[in-house]
Amino acid sequence: MAIWESTSTDMKPPTVRHIAGTGTGLVLIFAMVTGCTGTGSPSSPSPDNKTIASPVTDAPPYWCDFLPQQAVRTISGLTLPLQEDKSGVPATHGICTLRNEYTRLSVVWSVRDGDSTMDLARKNFGEHQLAALPADLGTGLIAYTGRLPRTNPYYTMMLFRCGAQRPWISVDLSEVAKGRDPVSDLTQLLSIARNRYGELHKCTPKPN
Repeated sequence: MAIWESTSTDMKPPTVRHIAGTGTGLVLIFAMVTGCTGTGSPSSPSPDNKTIASPVTDAPPYWCDFLPQQAVRTISGLTLPLQEDKSGVPATHGICTLRNEYTRLSVVWSVRDGDSTMDLARKNFGEHQLAALPADLGTGLIAYTGRLPRTNPYYTMMLFRCGAQRPWISVDLSEVAKGRDPVSDLTQLLSIARNRYGELHKCTPKPN
């Protein structure tokens, strides 16, 4: 598994230290990363504020193996430099963060404990859900907690099938650019991540 190592007061830790462990341990780390969602109803982005925006496209280079750098910048509106930190075992699991002052985006993925991780995601974010994932993409959700950017209020979770395994990928980020549709954008980003997973792991992604 991987564990966070931090002396920062940020709610998202800055670095990742890899140690030996089990899939269950990664679920515990997932809980640490996603557990602070706050209370009360989120102030969801208003549909009235959405405008025609640049498309989310799949093209190298990539961050965190799965996410096109330009797509991340298009969705988030972030133009500042971002430091990438990755840890994990490429065949089974990984954690990746993009930081500048605090964590702007994090990716957690694994081929283990998909059902229990999905249950945890629904427990933590169900009341903040903006949308469920399309059935042809997999099982999962897109949520917005309405809290400060440094808490990464935009959260996604996806469980799908690829060959004989059932991997899950979670992506959360600090912000979505004004005027963009977070549900559409993050659905497209997860679709790209799923396809990239298939390319890297030489399997064909399918719904869960």
